[in-house]
Amino acid sequence: MAMRIAYAVARQIADLAQAQVPHEVCGLLAGKGDDISKCLPVSNIAGSREDQYELDPGEELKALKAIDAAGLRWIGIYHSHPFSAPIPSAADIRAAVDQNLLHLIVSLERRKPRLTLWRIEAEAVVPVELVFDTEEAVDRDQPLSRAQQGAIIAVGVAALLLLLFIAFSLLPPAPDIKPAP
Repeated sequence: MAMRIAYAVARQIADLAQAQVPHEVCGLLAGKGDDISKCLPVSNIAGSREDQYELDPGEELKALKAIDAAGLRWIGIYHSHPFSAPIPSAADIRAAVDQNLLHLIVSLERRKPRLTLWRIEAEAVVPVELVFDTEEAVDRDQPLSRAQQGAIIAVGVAALLLLLFIAFSLLPPAPDIKPAP
């Protein structure tokens, strides 16, 4: 299983994490199908925010309502590790209550932020492939509009006319035939 994340969303999560060092940041991930197209920041109310996160319940509820209103699906949770690798800690594993939710961790232990995605099933931690998409997630099954269909036909006709023009311009000149006396 692979999940795609819009590059802008990955960048937003990394920027939020960098802005809050030395504290962990957290929030929700939303999208459709295998596309993560939105992150919704939620305040971290953990007692020790340097090495733990706890979602503010009121903000989490507002974020869930926003996900629902946008017609998206709640895909998972993200949080940062300001000084450690992007691997779920023992506390992260204990806190995971829903096996259907993915866990994205952004690590700032190196100069360049690293993002990894995990599925936490009981005590098992399973990595999930994360593909960075340079475009926003779109519904890939949308039919073409009439304008798009017309544009495709117009380009096809123009290409055919251009090809005919080039072909006729490359023909040798007609031979000069003189009638017999």
